[in-house]
Amino acid sequence: MRLPTLAMLAFVMVWTGCDGIFGSKSDGTTEEIFEVGRQEPGLFSEAEYVALVPFYTLAGDGQQLMEPSDVYFGYDEFLYVTDARGLHVLDRAGRPANFIPIEGGATSVIQDRRLNVYVTARRDTFLNGRTWSLPVVIRYANVTIGTPRVDLTLWHPFDDDSRKFNLPDPRDTDESVDFTGVAILFNNNIYVSRRGPVNNTRSVILPHNTVLEFTFDGINTQSLPLDPNREGLRSAINPTDVMTFVQPPQGEFFPSSKHLALAQTSEVAGSVRFGVLSLLANVTPDGIIYEPDSRKVQIAGDTTRGDGFLYEEFKFSHPSDITFAGDNTQYWFVVDRDKDSLFVFTANGVEGVAPPPGARSSKPVVVSFGGNGSGALQFDRPEGVAYGDEIVYVADTGNNRVSRFRLNTDFE
Repeated sequence: MRLPTLAMLAFVMVWTGCDGIFGSKSDGTTEEIFEVGRQEPGLFSEAEYVALVPFYTLAGDGQQLMEPSDVYFGYDEFLYVTDARGLHVLDRAGRPANFIPIEGGATSVIQDRRLNVYVTARRDTFLNGRTWSLPVVIRYANVTIGTPRVDLTLWHPFDDDSRKFNLPDPRDTDESVDFTGVAILFNNNIYVSRRGPVNNTRSVILPHNTVLEFTFDGINTQSLPLDPNREGLRSAINPTDVMTFVQPPQGEFFPSSKHLALAQTSEVAGSVRFGVLSLLANVTPDGIIYEPDSRKVQIAGDTTRGDGFLYEEFKFSHPSDITFAGDNTQYWFVVDRDKDSLFVFTANGVEGVAPPPGARSSKPVVVSFGGNGSGALQFDRPEGVAYGDEIVYVADTGNNRVSRFRLNTDFE
């Protein structure tokens, strides 16, 4: 039986050419692999992220992803992706598992420790004689078991009693407001980042640019005291995402802190001085005080500690998403939409990852990468990043895919 099989293979190779069977060198991914192979062995990095192919392009209903805006690796080890059509659930192999259509699409996604899934989106409501398109946070229950239902909807403040105390009433700006991210706290409360055009700090429901805290029952308990008008170490300039350190994998205990990180960007004047802020929630007799993470600020610029830093001035152009590795590495990951790049930092805020045993230097090895394009290590306006089981996932919006990467070293 072997001879006919080999003969048939030879015939197909002649008829279609080797590229038809083994792949063409002309496509971007393969060309990049061949380019790496042409490098001198001594030029390889001691540590670097390598692409895991194939990338994921199928949505939760088996169709194509349409401009994916966020990705999250859940406690249940499913992959959650938002795009222009809604919320998609994929298994770890990228196979479609479920799809929740959301009119107008969804913009960000996260899962709490009870396996509820939160997304940010927009919904229409009819009030005062007209239809309004307003930002919402939607919580879905039972997504993991395949019977999703809306469990809670948080609307941008629109028609409540507190509005009568606002002079002038900013109601006409409500449709210009966005919810940009959700983060889970240890007690299953949530932070929600919000941005918009009005920054009157003396109002009950303002400023628009802030981080809000909600209880699990949906009660708004506070707007964090962050400055929306002036850049600083405790500012909130057009927030694009909020992150806490309650991340998969599931554990019996998470520290009862409200520490957070915030991504911010200037939509008008370009980059802000510090695009990602690390804020510590310190408990005092007078309540919680949100302070800059002095350890990360002080280490910035110390070339004996590293070659890049989270608090490096103008490091980012438009940081669109942040996530944290909940395993022992505790790495931070930031995607920058305008720089088409993925940045990686240690828990101390130094750019890079821990050097492998036997490395030439004790400083973290810089492994950030990117550039505009569709190659294996390139992006086109990435909007989301996730981490799970040693794999980094990026919502590569312009390329309509979820890219995957794993850290590799010369010593592995």
